[in-house]
Amino acid sequence: MLNSAELARLETFLDPSWIVVVATIGRDGMPHLTPNWYVFEDGRVAVSTTKETVKYTNLSRDGRVSLCVNTEPRAKEYATIRGEAEILDDESIWPITRHIVERYMPSDKVEEQMAMLRKQNRVIVSVKPDRVTFR
Repeated sequence: MLNSAELARLETFLDPSWIVVVATIGRDGMPHLTPNWYVFEDGRVAVSTTKETVKYTNLSRDGRVSLCVNTEPRAKEYATIRGEAEILDDESIWPITRHIVERYMPSDKVEEQMAMLRKQNRVIVSVKPDRVTFR
């Protein structure tokens, strides 16, 4: 569990629209990495994905996850986050998904992107950080 100072530092660090690399554990024990858009809300990192991804399959079997977010372009600073993933697959995913899209897409493209995403078998992977390391 993070203390309030760590949580505030993480919130500040994650405020820009960087890319989060999500590391899950494959069936064979090997790590699986994917770059993703994210939002940090209510002390949790949220990523939108589909049920057809390896990431979803891995997290459905083993919820342990590591995340890494670095500054661009040379990764001078970064945060690594460890935690347990919670998978949301009900209507509550759509406001979170919209917040993610709004962080990365021009405002005139948000509705088009949301319409496309609503046709997919989407879920939200939500991670409450257990441990954070900053560099």
